[in-house]
Amino acid sequence: MTITQEELARRLKEAREKARFTQEQVASALGLVRPVIAQIEAGKRKVSSLELAALARLYGRPIHSFFEEAFEAEGISYILRAVPEVRSEHQIQEGMNRGLEIINAILDLENKLGVNRLSSGPLCAYDRKMRTRWDAVEQGQEIATQERNRLGLGVAPVGDPASLLDAQGVLTLEMQLPPGLSGFTFRSGQATICVINSTEPLVRQRYSVIHEYCHALCDLNDLPAIVSREEGKKDLREVRADVFAACFLMPENAIREFLQRRGKAMPSRIQVPLMVKDKVESYAARRGSGKQSGQSRIDYLDVADMARYFGVSVEASIWRLNDLNLINGKEKDSLLTEDRSPTGKAIKDILRKKDSDKDSEKGGIFQNATEHLFYRAVEAARGGLISRNKLIELLELAGLQNEDIYAISEARRTT
Repeated sequence: MTITQEELARRLKEAREKARFTQEQVASALGLVRPVIAQIEAGKRKVSSLELAALARLYGRPIHSFFEEAFEAEGISYILRAVPEVRSEHQIQEGMNRGLEIINAILDLENKLGVNRLSSGPLCAYDRKMRTRWDAVEQGQEIATQERNRLGLGVAPVGDPASLLDAQGVLTLEMQLPPGLSGFTFRSGQATICVINSTEPLVRQRYSVIHEYCHALCDLNDLPAIVSREEGKKDLREVRADVFAACFLMPENAIREFLQRRGKAMPSRIQVPLMVKDKVESYAARRGSGKQSGQSRIDYLDVADMARYFGVSVEASIWRLNDLNLINGKEKDSLLTEDRSPTGKAIKDILRKKDSDKDSEKGGIFQNATEHLFYRAVEAARGGLISRNKLIELLELAGLQNEDIYAISEARRTT
């Protein structure tokens, strides 16, 4: 769509105001003076392509959104208003800017390539009203079960959750976020993006990805974005997402199957089928007591191994077992105390060492954004849609080093 200079100026002003920037702040970020920004927004001065790219990056928008027929509200504008503290620390702001630049680069490349894959996910597939905390709990449990069934996961633990979201068209990205902010989910056009806090422990990041996936499934119908904060745990949307994450990562039937393989959480009575006079009769038999029943008690090693199996924290495993009435309140408190003790730390360290050769210890497995940026940039270069210099710039943004960049034929200088 072709828009006038005046309309572009209006959109630039609207984007700045929604992102809560002053003209002075924008001028400082671009190395200009405030009157220049005022002239651009008044339509009295043309904005160069480099300036437009810088403004789009600052406002958290893909460049092409300024030229679309409908200039819609972007979820990232909501995020920038809802999380003003991201601007209080330079390192966090730099990480946020880089993350938004990655997202916008992907969306611009997909626009050039005519690809709409990122909008194909199940956006608001479960749009349901909640009135009480119990509604939120019930919905979290029910939606987790339905979604696992829809994805055909059975009782298998979730591997890399970003791969799972990727198959649903949801883009995931790690960013350094302020303490107490585990992540946020927003829309950009029709694309859905989940961002998680890269400073949190890996098991917490896994949980956060699935927590944000619930927001993508349930909460973006009436909101352009949603922020997950520690102090927001009483919000019904947060309650539902927490329950969803616990049930999705640790479904009840999978937990029972895991424990029963260890001889734990077994029923006190079992039905034994016997052939009697050409008929099958079922006899109830009680399991052994005393020393044998003591062996079926769920102990800390069981819980730590279960946490490792499902890829969650030990604390999350303990609370899940308590929710399922597989341990009582006293046992829960005892296990939580042991988790914080030197013994608990030693057991977790041993299990971590066993997994030390796995890529989950290397970090960076809970995002798919940089991979998409790499593939889309190379694809666009091969199609002649971007220049060699632009390809190199995008590959650097994706985190590639020089030797890797110039191993790609499209990035090498031709004579």
